[in-house]
Amino acid sequence: MDFLSIIGELTRRRVEALKVNVSAPSMIKSIERRNSEGYLALIAEYKRASPSGVIRLDLDPWTYFNFISQYATGFSVLVEPFYFLGSPIFVKVALTYGKPVLYKDFVISKEQVREARELGVSSILLIKRLLGDSLWELADYAMSLGLEPLIEVDNEEDAVEVVNTNPNVMLGINSRDLGNLSVSLDRAVSIIRAVRGKASIIIAESGVKGVDDASRLAREGANAVLVGTALMRNMELARGLSSVAIK
Repeated sequence: MDFLSIIGELTRRRVEALKVNVSAPSMIKSIERRNSEGYLALIAEYKRASPSGVIRLDLDPWTYFNFISQYATGFSVLVEPFYFLGSPIFVKVALTYGKPVLYKDFVISKEQVREARELGVSSILLIKRLLGDSLWELADYAMSLGLEPLIEVDNEEDAVEVVNTNPNVMLGINSRDLGNLSVSLDRAVSIIRAVRGKASIIIAESGVKGVDDASRLAREGANAVLVGTALMRNMELARGLSSVAIK
């Protein structure tokens, strides 16, 4: 096929995706179900770029989700357009696969929460370090609309504060320092140890490059791993990540 044929087909699919009007199932229940089967849950992220640069532009969302849906418990989809080259259209595509979907943006307003709800996702990312004192206002608003907030932290103090306020929300532990963007699984492990047994669901984010990393996080108490870059570069990695056992 020549370029015009390829882009024409992708455009046709994109237009069809705009018509999608479905709601994703619960992320919390899906993670709990996977854990009850004895496995770490895999949340696969569609992530074309990051502040570090372009990750992969030649992988369209249909190809990605078609393959990954065999192994993933749920999806995370970037909608931030500038640094991550995301779009709500990718959410629409993800919704057609019947998996839980996380709306991932730097959410600071109720307008973004409403957009997430209108798209039909099950979950929305809220970053503690970004939102500060307004975190729980947006979390409560999201829950009032039927969304399951994933509260993301990158340090022990914020993690403890979140679980002390509401241990039933999903707690996302980012191994990336959101100030200087450095990544350390050791940091994630330290944060997990500070809250394990207190948080109902712990999702480890960033820095997972392979099965060994995921297994380590599972041993420490993670219920799920959210993996973006590594899967975008090598979708086959999903096979191994989906078979990581939890203790």
